[in-house]
Amino acid sequence: MMQLRNVFASALALGLVLGVSTTAASAQGKQKSVQNEAKFVSFDEAASTVTVTILKKGKGNRKLIKQFSKQVKNGKDTTFNVIPTGSVLKRTSVAVNGVKGEMTDLKPGKTLQVYWVEDPNKKGELFARKIDVVLSEEELNKRYEVVEE
Repeated sequence: MMQLRNVFASALALGLVLGVSTTAASAQGKQKSVQNEAKFVSFDEAASTVTVTILKKGKGNRKLIKQFSKQVKNGKDTTFNVIPTGSVLKRTSVAVNGVKGEMTDLKPGKTLQVYWVEDPNKKGELFARKIDVVLSEEELNKRYEVVEE
């Protein structure tokens, strides 16, 4: 009976420690991102930046949308900091039609969704967390060889 009580007390203490550390990490950690539809312009590998032309008003974190309204608006070229390689938790992830991709897979003129936040390492700058390339209907048909009859 005494051992069961000790195991229970240890499990409770561990649960409290994990709960406190998780709460602390989430409080300081990730901010909710903004999603914008954009057209890809360029990737500067040396500077680790991506430039896009914003096509549609952002969705998501209203505070960030308001804070960066001069930088991220329709028709304007906007530059985002990226981390092209490394841990999935820290780098900018790229997907082409839902399949994992790389920064080098991005082609000028392609329509994409960019999910961004304020750069945690460079205040006042933007960081692209995720970039999703959207394939056109023609590209999908070509890729999957859809034959219309």
